[in-house]
Amino acid sequence: MAIDEKIIVERKQALLTDLDVVRARLVEIDKKKLEDTALINALTGAIQQCDDFLNKLNNVSGDDGNETPKEE
Repeated sequence: MAIDEKIIVERKQALLTDLDVVRARLVEIDKKKLEDTALINALTGAIQQCDDFLNKLNNVSGDDGNETPKEE
């Protein structure tokens, strides 16, 4: 099979199409990474808030304003 200009042009077009697909996929991956990073931050904040609530439930504030451990 001889290689001619038509074959090379067709191959180049296929490669350009593949390149566009990969670039678009990278854009989506970057967007998803940003969304996942935001979700990680939100989940971490929610966990910290739960820890804070648990600490408050396990400590009772005394008359002097100092926290004392809750009796069990």
